[in-house]
Amino acid sequence: MPVSFKRKLADLKDLESADDVTARSGIRKALTDANTFVVAAAATLAARRSFEELLPDLLAAYDRLFDPTPDDPDLSLDPLADGKRAIVGALVQLDYREPEPFLRGLDHVQREPVYGGKVDVARELRCACAEALVACYIDPDVLLARLVERVVDRETIVRVAAVRALGAVGSTASALLLRLKACCGDDEPEVAGECFRALLALPSTGAIPFVAAFMRAEDEAIQIEAASALAESREAAAFAAVRSVWDDESSLELRRGIVVALGASPLAEAAEFLLELVAEGPRLIALAALEALGTSRFADDIRDRARRAASAAGDAAIARGFATAFHVL
Repeated sequence: MPVSFKRKLADLKDLESADDVTARSGIRKALTDANTFVVAAAATLAARRSFEELLPDLLAAYDRLFDPTPDDPDLSLDPLADGKRAIVGALVQLDYREPEPFLRGLDHVQREPVYGGKVDVARELRCACAEALVACYIDPDVLLARLVERVVDRETIVRVAAVRALGAVGSTASALLLRLKACCGDDEPEVAGECFRALLALPSTGAIPFVAAFMRAEDEAIQIEAASALAESREAAAFAAVRSVWDDESSLELRRGIVVALGASPLAEAAEFLLELVAEGPRLIALAALEALGTSRFADDIRDRARRAASAAGDAAIARGFATAFHVL
């Protein structure tokens, strides 16, 4: 009689506390299961128990999950790509550094039928592989070339992941590629925003004036992304660039975007600026500043001053905004 899916998962759960020999044997068997959820659970457990001895089994299971079903070449053995994603995660946790499985996953597109069309279920797999490749033993030029291909991926989350991976490479060449992507633009502003953040995180790239120039772009969404990236920076010069745009009478929407981003700033100057905005308004900006202060690293230290600034504004809505932002009953 076939073993049920629930029973297989329960058996894997039991292996969490089993001795090493028993656990390795059980996981090895589960990695060959026809159910990819079982394979995914087995891969996760192999990583959790640090079973490097199972790397060959994980790689064999990974290869198998790229195959179609025996009965229909249009259907995948891993219809949601859960198994492949879990194995990639396990390989990363087990510090596997050979690039081949990640390069394969980086290129994998798997469009599965859903109501009204098809969806690419391998998006997250490509994201995970882009991140994993940065730590692999791979020729730097090959790595950059492959990541650039994903910078123009049809899926936004993959483009974002590729940009982050380029930033993690941290070379002069990767910085230049990030600049090129930022200049070429993208249909989604968040991709440009990731380019800005990645550049600002790199040392000695002269990124601040480069990103600051985008605060005067024609597209307001790009302006906000650039301002937000600068506002989150640890560099005083980045905060100064943001202030210069503020003083140029930028739009209300851009100003609100800057205020929200300043809540993540590690600089005390940013918190001081937000305090000024609470007292000076206008209301929309004051409320956004309170919300940003309430989530900032300075929230506890600045609570009393924020209360006084909200009170000085003489606006009941701003007073309520303080209570909400700082969780005051």
